[in-house]
Amino acid sequence: MAGENSIQLPVRRKEYAVKSLMSDLKKIRATPSVTDFIGSQCIYNEWSLCERDLGDDHPVTSHLAELLDFMQHGYEIQLVSGEFWRTKDTPAAAINAALRGRPTEFLTHVIDRPAVYIYGLLEQAVAFRKSELEEYKRIESGVRTELESDPDNPHLWNKIRLILWLLGQYKESSEAFQKAKRLGWDASSAEFVAL
Repeated sequence: MAGENSIQLPVRRKEYAVKSLMSDLKKIRATPSVTDFIGSQCIYNEWSLCERDLGDDHPVTSHLAELLDFMQHGYEIQLVSGEFWRTKDTPAAAINAALRGRPTEFLTHVIDRPAVYIYGLLEQAVAFRKSELEEYKRIESGVRTELESDPDNPHLWNKIRLILWLLGQYKESSEAFQKAKRLGWDASSAEFVAL
């Protein structure tokens, strides 16, 4: 499967700027769970340091706060609510959108945590992403069985859409989303889905 084969540990860096860390997350094909982990373990600390040292109104601090919100909440909300449904709506596209328009001062800001620590987090993120793929492969077969017995259920089509997206099968995910929409799925009335 394409999703699993493209998840590789990025090369070790001497230092990590915001942009290089996010580029590495794109290589891992970071899902909301992965970005939440990196946000909690790395970006939160950096935001706290910048808030203390630069003040909460400094551009680096405010953009770190926005990035942290995306990594811990916004990314998952966008995925679950159906904002990522086209074939081109990949994790890299989501991360690019979160960084679009950010000032160079923010993107080139070097993260205070030691490079070896950040690399260790990326190693954990890769392992987490690979285990996530295995888990969602198992879940996929169960949802497909449910779909066989209830093929007109828009919530099941949305559920398989999410699973396929998390597995890196964006074309199939897009097709499942379109079927869910044709059957009446709407984000405002959707069943709760936890990732």
